[in-house]
Amino acid sequence: MKLPKWVYELAEKVLIDSIGYPTVAGRDYDEITSYYRDLLKDYGVHVTVHKVPSDYVRRHLPSHANPDKPRYILTARIGSGERVLQFNGHYDVVEPGSGWSVTEPFKAKRVNDRIYGRGACDMKSGIACFLSAIAYLASTHEPRDHVVEAVLVPDEEVGGSTGTGYLVRELSSRPDWVVIGEPSGLESIWIGHKGVLWAIVYVDGKQAHASTPWKGVNAFEKMVYFVREFLDSVKPVIESKRSRYEYDEPEGARATVVLGGRVGSAGSINIVPGRTYFSIDRRVIVEEKLEDVEKELEDMLYRVAERTGTSVSVEFVARLEPAFTSPSSDLVEILSSIVESIIGVKPRRIVCTGGLDLHYYSEVGVKAVAYGPGKPDQAHVVDEFVEIDSLYRVLEVYTVLAREGFRG
Repeated sequence: MKLPKWVYELAEKVLIDSIGYPTVAGRDYDEITSYYRDLLKDYGVHVTVHKVPSDYVRRHLPSHANPDKPRYILTARIGSGERVLQFNGHYDVVEPGSGWSVTEPFKAKRVNDRIYGRGACDMKSGIACFLSAIAYLASTHEPRDHVVEAVLVPDEEVGGSTGTGYLVRELSSRPDWVVIGEPSGLESIWIGHKGVLWAIVYVDGKQAHASTPWKGVNAFEKMVYFVREFLDSVKPVIESKRSRYEYDEPEGARATVVLGGRVGSAGSINIVPGRTYFSIDRRVIVEEKLEDVEKELEDMLYRVAERTGTSVSVEFVARLEPAFTSPSSDLVEILSSIVESIIGVKPRRIVCTGGLDLHYYSEVGVKAVAYGPGKPDQAHVVDEFVEIDSLYRVLEVYTVLAREGFRG
């Protein structure tokens, strides 16, 4: 479909303006939500802004995320009726890093058919698309028998517990369908994502002075033997698990386990270490349940400990449930049909190897997918960009879905 010229121009303007807010870890959250609120009110859209309670933020965010800064969730709605289509977007971005050459990270620049800047791809372009679609539909004053809702959330880049997590768990958001505007690319719909389980494994020995090592038990050496046995006997078992669905990366269809992202011990060079530790990152395919994976991993670790005569303890430090919406669900079928009609290609229905906010909806049985402008490999990189054509096509997809989706 072709929209009025002003709608495309609005999407570009919203994206360029949004990039100008350096929304990293609590910074400028008030300013950007005020910008979005004022923009939508100009088109007659009903908007509410909810401040996440400060004590909740402090309990759920690590210190590097600046938990003392306020967090806001903006909700915009048009239409009426029992059925609700929700577009979700996170307005926070990661640190820009160094080495930008096309423009400064928070000064958007259009060069030929691209817009550059931090957040251009992940994911202020998705936000620009669905806000512009809602502004356009509000301007037409068309009656509709369903609600179209946009929610703008903070902190996805640090886990989402104070953004989408708070929205779903504390504000009890239960739409019928959700589309998160993450940069899936025009030709892919993310129907879910892998889960994550993080653990720290502690290995105990007996500390002694390094000049008399026979008086101690070297925990580091014990850890080396333990890890070698784990890699030989356990890792192949875990990584033999394969999903029956297609993933954005071919190798992403298998469960994985990575050891040693963090390794350490207390003490100094001239001691026999009495305790050492290493980390485990276990990625969970959508057919697995996180609680089963946790129990399985714990059992595997203690069996290795028994075989190697090692004293170990395990601490699970982070959990992220996998998310999944059936590729044959009504949401996926209708969205796929709309995408194909606009871009001329039947989109792939795939699982994202990384983590998204989708799992918060899956946990409560809400059908949710991610589809948005930009290429996934542009997220978090230097000289991040989105192509204008991708912005325009997704704007059209969102508009058609918002107008006709439930009747599809």
